[in-house]
Amino acid sequence: MAKVSVVIPSYNEEKDIGACLESLKKQSYKNIEVILVDDGSSDNTLDVAKQTAKKAKLKLILLKQNHQGPGRARNLGAKKSRGEILAFVDSDMTFEKDYVKNLIEPIISDKTGKVIGTTHDYEVAVNTSKKYSNLWGKIRVSKEHANQVKIFRAIKKDKFFQLGGFDQKYGYADDQTFWFKHKIKPIVAKNTTCYHKNPDTLKGTYKQARWIGASWKERFKIFTIPILKYLIVLALFVLLPFLIILKSIKAKSKFSYTLADLIRFYSYKFAGYLIGITRAVYLGKVWK
Repeated sequence: MAKVSVVIPSYNEEKDIGACLESLKKQSYKNIEVILVDDGSSDNTLDVAKQTAKKAKLKLILLKQNHQGPGRARNLGAKKSRGEILAFVDSDMTFEKDYVKNLIEPIISDKTGKVIGTTHDYEVAVNTSKKYSNLWGKIRVSKEHANQVKIFRAIKKDKFFQLGGFDQKYGYADDQTFWFKHKIKPIVAKNTTCYHKNPDTLKGTYKQARWIGASWKERFKIFTIPILKYLIVLALFVLLPFLIILKSIKAKSKFSYTLADLIRFYSYKFAGYLIGITRAVYLGKVWK
């Protein structure tokens, strides 16, 4: 039975890390090690993780680094791992009991050597009873569109290092590194349901959007063109109010919220995107 190293980057996740670890303890696949890499948290993430692991009788490997972003945290966890297969999850995720088993099954059963890694086929937001979370959408990954996902959730450890690991310059999208650099996509592992949280406050919406926006610098070639990239960012500032209004009006037919609620949400979200790409283009900052 192949050993699986589950790597979790964590930054100020005291509210969610406990549920994530408990969910991993309940996995039907037992030959796993759980590695939590604390990315310079300033809250009680580490204490909660230790207490949860002790209570759940989960063997937990704790690593720490200064705040350098999730890409470097994932790479550190991979470097210290002892498993043949790496699995990457987030601190605010929980899982069906066969998640790990089914996630690695295509890798384990492959006889051709062509299967490098996998992604899951169904990801649901669990906090959509809250207004702003619901506006992000309930289904984060659908079974119909899972084959379009470029995020590696499980990968052979030797292949991970042969490909150079995750590149921090992609920020929010660092776990899509192998697509951006090598045009390699994971295959979809069936029956791999997990649950995630959307930002559920305006502040959280802004911070998440800012992080996503910063990743545009490397994800979209137009933001790498000298001089033009600066002009595009400036143009987006001019267009921002119009984009917010148009998106809010369009969303009104889908959601029952007031137009004021929608304008408020998209103002924070789009401003986050814009500030994120501005910081990346002008200051080189790509992770929160």
